Amino acid sequence: MTFSRLEKCLLPPHETIRWNGGNLVVEQCSTVQKVAHCVKNVFALTGLLFVSPFTLTYDWLTQKQLAPIRNPDIQPPQITWPPVQRGFAMSLFQTSGLGTKWSASPKLAGICDWDKWMDKPEHVIHPDGFDYKNFFTDVLSDPAVYIEMLKSQNVTAHRFSLEWSVIEPRRGEIDMIAVGLYRNFIQKLIEAEITPSVTLSHFVVPEWFLDQGNFQRMENIDAYVNFALRAMELFSDVKDWWSFNELGVKAFQQTREVYPTDLPEGSSLSKRVHAAGIATRNMLIAHCKLHVQVARLHPDKKLGVTHQWLKFDMASGNFLEKLFCYFFEKFGFQSVYGFFKDGRYTFEFPFMANIHFEIPKEEFDANGHFLMRLGVQAYPKAMMKMGLNHGQKHPCGPGSFQNSIFTFGSSCEPGGSVMRFGPRWKAEGMEEILDEAFALTDQIYITEYGSDARVYQWGRSGFEFNDVAQAAYLRQLTEQIQNYSAQCRREIKGIFCWSDLRRQMEWENGFECRLATIDPVLDENRRMIGWLPTPASQYLAGVYRQEEQQANIA
Repeated sequence: MTFSRLEKCLLPPHETIRWNGGNLVVEQCSTVQKVAHCVKNVFALTGLLFVSPFTLTYDWLTQKQLAPIRNPDIQPPQITWPPVQRGFAMSLFQTSGLGTKWSASPKLAGICDWDKWMDKPEHVIHPDGFDYKNFFTDVLSDPAVYIEMLKSQNVTAHRFSLEWSVIEPRRGEIDMIAVGLYRNFIQKLIEAEITPSVTLSHFVVPEWFLDQGNFQRMENIDAYVNFALRAMELFSDVKDWWSFNELGVKAFQQTREVYPTDLPEGSSLSKRVHAAGIATRNMLIAHCKLHVQVARLHPDKKLGVTHQWLKFDMASGNFLEKLFCYFFEKFGFQSVYGFFKDGRYTFEFPFMANIHFEIPKEEFDANGHFLMRLGVQAYPKAMMKMGLNHGQKHPCGPGSFQNSIFTFGSSCEPGGSVMRFGPRWKAEGMEEILDEAFALTDQIYITEYGSDARVYQWGRSGFEFNDVAQAAYLRQLTEQIQNYSAQCRREIKGIFCWSDLRRQMEWENGFECRLATIDPVLDENRRMIGWLPTPASQYLAGVYRQEEQQANIA
């Protein structure tokens, strides 16, 4: 592709780390190599620009549609539906505010990176005079009613985050009060026959870890690995673990400066993009190191990583839309997906980043591609509209620009809807996502799928609350997953809807989004004393209630 070749000529000198039996070999360019790199690129770029009219024509004439990826391995003779594990996914930081001064749970010593970040009102959407305490629900102090709610939803598994900041409030120091709260929660889940599925890092790190450089510094990788291994010892009853939630998305959101940043706020785009590439690379290294140790020390446990299929459709396919989708898919999706496909992490952006991490094929294969299981975060693709709107008022997602002539940002097809958190209301596309996931491993869990109850419909004036639309979308998406599993004879090990309690902070969107499905009833101490179902929660309870059936596929 001509564009890719031109892009290569604009990259800065490479920064490469190679894996060698668990050891890391850092390749650094000397000054002479950097100068040679720039000179070579200038000559290559000049030549490519000269011949580009011919190569672009060739690219257009020879472009091919890629066939769906499908593994040729032997398929299981029977498919179980619904999956053995089915329930909700949630972050205890989002639900309870753990690690912040607004936490609904008992005061713990640990402070997370969101505590200072939330001090600036513009970082989280909320009305004037709003008290952050109104976001949060105390789950850990007395989880009885919360677990009763889970049982009423017929869940068999529950995915939640272990907040590093409250477990290890200072480096090397474990808070046994926080450990006790988590142990009690885990034990109550197990007694209720609900499998705990724990995420070690879900977009949140301790404040001390941030102050020491976060994942910008390779020296900090071992701090995370040591914590993870300690957590597995402290919570030995937990068998299902996830190292990171959506590595690419975390870096993407830090670059947008809507999550706590590794660099001073207001840093240049070039610096932020480079920092995102370094952070993602170092989190991948941390995952690989942890994978090796878990396989050696805890053979009874399974470690996975969750990945967001952050991909985009185009409204018209013009050059601007193609350019946007190309770069943003590289940023938030392709770099991480490519690593788990062939052991090579590539983060390349003109003038800003040329970052690589590579594992030799024999080691990559010997370690099962460093994937004991893969968590698929499956939301609908956003549709990018960039260009003339011919006077039509398109529904647009947050951050989009629109006037009477142009529309730039996320939108939808005529007659469609856009969800408040960005993507359009369109369940189709699961087949592509699952094909790509099963190309990596057969241990697939859908660790997040869901729908925003706040939607902007074509012809309306803005975003409106619509519980019925949320339930309808969940039905469409769930049925697509079930049909894929049956037709393609693929066993999906678990499905987790994002998320349960509506009284939570949906990251930078605050209360603006409504991805959760249940309204909690709280007392004056913010503890659950009951709950109110919604159409979406009632639908899910029916799905989860079904007896497991073995569907024989002819």
